[in-house]
Amino acid sequence: MQCNKSKPINDHLLRSWIRCRRKAWLDIYGDKQKKLWTAHSTLQLNHQIDCFHNLSQKSYGIGIQACEEGKNIAYGLRIKYPLIKNRIIQANLPILRKTSGESIWGNFAYQPVLARQGKKITREHKLTLAMTGLLINNLQKFQVKKGLILHKENEVIKVEKIRLSDNINTDLIDSLLNLEKDIESRTPPPITSNRKKCTICSWRKNCDAVAIKKGSLSEVSGIGAKRELLLNKIGINNIEELAKVKHYKLKEKLEVFGTQHGDISKKIILQSQSQSTNRAIKLTPEIELNNLKKAKGFYIYDIESDPDIKHDFLHGFIRLPKNIKNEISLEKTKYSPLLNLEKNTENFLWKRITKKLSLNPDYPIIHYGETEPLSLLKLGLRQGADPHEIEELKKRFIDIHLLIREYWCLPVRNYGLKSIAEWIGFEWKQSNVDGARALLWWRQWKKSRKINKMYSRNLSSIFEYNRDDCIATIMITNWLINH
Repeated sequence: MQCNKSKPINDHLLRSWIRCRRKAWLDIYGDKQKKLWTAHSTLQLNHQIDCFHNLSQKSYGIGIQACEEGKNIAYGLRIKYPLIKNRIIQANLPILRKTSGESIWGNFAYQPVLARQGKKITREHKLTLAMTGLLINNLQKFQVKKGLILHKENEVIKVEKIRLSDNINTDLIDSLLNLEKDIESRTPPPITSNRKKCTICSWRKNCDAVAIKKGSLSEVSGIGAKRELLLNKIGINNIEELAKVKHYKLKEKLEVFGTQHGDISKKIILQSQSQSTNRAIKLTPEIELNNLKKAKGFYIYDIESDPDIKHDFLHGFIRLPKNIKNEISLEKTKYSPLLNLEKNTENFLWKRITKKLSLNPDYPIIHYGETEPLSLLKLGLRQGADPHEIEELKKRFIDIHLLIREYWCLPVRNYGLKSIAEWIGFEWKQSNVDGARALLWWRQWKKSRKINKMYSRNLSSIFEYNRDDCIATIMITNWLINH
C-alpha cells in the first residue's frame, strides 16, 4: 500500500473521519468499484441547495471575485492552507456570508455557512465549520468568531449561530493530526463498534465482510460500542467466545459494570449462538399466536415518510381475504397505495383509510415496527375521531417485529424488516433500495410533476418498493405462524 504524504486533507475527508476512522481510510485507498451508492448523500446535497437558496436571494457572486466586490453571498470558494505542519488542508466552501469586520477587501468580512440535516448539531458540524472558519480567516486576514448552520424545519429555514471557540479549534487541530496518522498507515483502522452508522455508509459491504470473517462482537444484535468494550475487558473478544460462555458466569462478570448489563447476558449469548451456527433459536417453548392463526384475513400496512417535514406521504395496504398460513399467490395480491400529496389533505386521507379498514373490521392490521400505528392513530386524533373508534382501531394492530423479538433469536445482525425478510429468502425487486431512496424519489417526483415528466417513473418505483415492504411483512408473518 502506497501512502501519499502529499495528499491534501479536505473537508469531505474530515467529515468521513469524524463519522468513522475506517471510512476516511477507505475513501483514499479502498477499491472504488466496491463502493455502494447511497441516497443519503443526494438527500443531503438537495437539502443544502434548498437552505442556501433561501439565504441568497440577492447580491451574490462566484469565488474570490465575489469577496473582492463585497457581495452579500460568495459561492464556490476553494481554499488551501497548511493548518497543520507539512500538510495542506483544503476545502470547497459552497457558500460564505458577508458580515461585519475588517478584511483585506474592506470594512467587512465573511463567515462560513453550512447546512445540516437531523435534529441536532453534532461534533461533525462544529468541526467542519471550524475548519472552513480557520481557512477563510487566513484568507481574509480577519478572525470571524461565529459561523452559521442552516436547517429546514417544516419547510421553514432556520439559522443557528455557532461560536467558533478556542476549544473547538483545538479539537479540530487534534482531529486533523489524528486523521493524518490514520491515512498514512498501511493498514485501515478497526471497524467501528457503533455499527448503526454503517447502514448509510457506502463502504458497508466491505466492512460487513471483514466483521463477519473476524467474528466481531459488533455483529451481534444487542451489542453496541460500550457493551463490546465491557466484554473485551472480561476477556471475550469475538462471537465464538461469547457463544461458549456460561450464562451465569457472564451475568456475574457484567453486573460489576451495572445490573442492566447482567440482565441482558442470556439474550446476547443466545444471539451469538444463533449467529455463529446460522440457526434460529426459539426463546419460548409455547408461542401463543391465536390472533394470527385464527384470523379470517388480514390488512398489511406500511408507511413511507418525509421526516424533515413530518409528512407521511404514502400509506400502503394489502388486503388478504384469507389467512397467511394458507397458500397465497403474491403476484395476484392486490396492493392499494394511498397518496397524501400535501399535509393539508389529511381529512380526505383519513376518510379513505377508515373506509378501507371498515370493509373487514374483524381483520387484524399487520405491520412491522411502531411507526404505522403511531402515525395512523395520531392522524385520527387530528381529524377528531371518536375515542371509541381510536381504541377499537388500536386493538387491531399486530406488530410482527415485537413478536419476532419476543419469541426468537435469529441469525441476523439486526432485526429490521430487510434483514429478517432476506434471511427467510425474500428479495426486493429493486436492488439497493431503502427508505432513503424512496424519500429521494418522492422529493424528485413532487418537484418535477408540474414541470416535466423526467421523474414520472419515480412514483411507480416508490409503489413497488412499498408493496415489497408489505409482502416482506407477509412472508415474515407466515414464517412466524409456521414455526
